[in-house]
Amino acid sequence: MAKEKHYPVKHASSNYNCPYCGVYAEQKWSHISAVNDSYTKFGRSGRPVYESTIYGLPLIAGNLPEKWTISICEHCKEIAIWHNKGIIYPKRIVVEKPNFDLSEEIQKDYLEAANTFDDSPRAAAALLRLALQKLCMQLGEKGKNINDDIKNMVSKGLSLLVQKSLDSLRITGNNAVHPGEINLQEEPDKVLKLFRILNFIAEKMISEPKELDDFYKKLPESAKKAVNRRDKKSKND
Repeated sequence: MAKEKHYPVKHASSNYNCPYCGVYAEQKWSHISAVNDSYTKFGRSGRPVYESTIYGLPLIAGNLPEKWTISICEHCKEIAIWHNKGIIYPKRIVVEKPNFDLSEEIQKDYLEAANTFDDSPRAAAALLRLALQKLCMQLGEKGKNINDDIKNMVSKGLSLLVQKSLDSLRITGNNAVHPGEINLQEEPDKVLKLFRILNFIAEKMISEPKELDDFYKKLPESAKKAVNRRDKKSKND
């Protein structure tokens, strides 16, 4: 079940997932020029009928330094402002969107972590650890102790790959709230991977089973009854 690839925001790139609409779209680029107060409008009397916020102040005109650039999304037409090849508006979200099957509360934690990442990877990791705790509850566990929840899921036949994903997020997140061996401020790439890991867990534990179950429900009733008879016979043998 292929997942749509996410292309992070990158300066001077012709295509990426827009920080406004999230759509993978073409981006138009330009340097910035300052203009005089052309937004103030004057009536026939010569008096302003609309005054811009800088009307009456000393004005500048001309090209801004080359380090100032803008990009415009061809899909939503919104403008992003860049300085020294870094986006300063809107707030940059460098990760893929949260899995849609995560609860609304977990998705909010995920997006808060994404908005926090640039300023504090450690704070982002702590929020993702909280999201993991809530995900354990969504998966039917108690949510009081993540380690115990993972242990319980393993006893139910949890796959090794998902177990490693859960523990990777748990251990790295713990380092965000307790002194540990991982310095997340110096290793922000580790935090970026936590976003992918959380989505991966949701994909394997929620989305894929849900999709398969929906597909199975649409099979002919006669075929499903035959499967049930087969399984009952197998248990009796």
